[in-house]
Amino acid sequence: MDRFRTMQSFVEVIKLGSFSEAAKTLGLSRALVSRHVTDLEKHLGVRLLTRTTRRITLTETGAAHFDFCQRVIQETEDQETSLRRMQKEPAGSLKILAPKSLTTLALGDAIAKFAAAYPHLNISLMLDDLSFRSYDFIERGFDVAVHTTPIRESSLVARKIADLRWLLGASPNYLKQHGEPRRPKELARHQCLVHINSDPSDRVWRLSNGAGLASVKVQGPFASNSVLVLRKAALESLGIAIVPVYCVKEDLKSGALREVLAHFPIPVHPLSLVFSPGKPTPRKIRALGDFLVDWFRKHPIPQ
Repeated sequence: MDRFRTMQSFVEVIKLGSFSEAAKTLGLSRALVSRHVTDLEKHLGVRLLTRTTRRITLTETGAAHFDFCQRVIQETEDQETSLRRMQKEPAGSLKILAPKSLTTLALGDAIAKFAAAYPHLNISLMLDDLSFRSYDFIERGFDVAVHTTPIRESSLVARKIADLRWLLGASPNYLKQHGEPRRPKELARHQCLVHINSDPSDRVWRLSNGAGLASVKVQGPFASNSVLVLRKAALESLGIAIVPVYCVKEDLKSGALREVLAHFPIPVHPLSLVFSPGKPTPRKIRALGDFLVDWFRKHPIPQ
């Protein structure tokens, strides 16, 4: 017995007050609709309706079961509609994790515009300093994370949505006390503020020297996974920090920080949308990636 079909027949009979009309609506024979109702009564062991030559009425038990069947049918139809919509357009929930520093890039504005463009998505954006572990956002229940540094974890997918230029910056007071490095190798003698991702290579800085990359192993009294914290440390004259340009643009204008080794630029890093692998990529994540690529094309990040 197809219980769902029997419930449909039962509900239509009551709504239309006729086995014949219910059969027309469902595209079934009158005899099959009648059998569906009989099978349902036998399965439940109760009488659901009273039939006379003039009318069909519900029993007390039938009235309660009628309400139940209507809810089941409506919820099933709603779920099917939602699933079909998800095949055509993004729907459901989307939880996004991003570094606090991206507030200066108006990421919140971008996500708000994205939410307006996709009203069937239930979106939440959490701004927090990301864990050292690239995949930690998944364990925390997020669908995607926005990363400002390259992803080393091979089990994740990273889609570039923009380019980020980084630089070395220090306060005038620090440079006055310790001198200003003129070549990359001189960084080894300075206090360096490291952006860490719990990897030994974080303490190896790579700068372009015209012929390729110069690698320098650095050391210093301070490290953080937050570029906002590194900026604060540099402003406090703790050392030379490696930070994205967008984060210190105003500091450079005001003179609170100065760019160090400007003729030896740090290779551009990707700003990436990171998520779990899967084929095909969920439509909602693909839509977010497309939207952010277009957003940052129209609203360029300071370089």
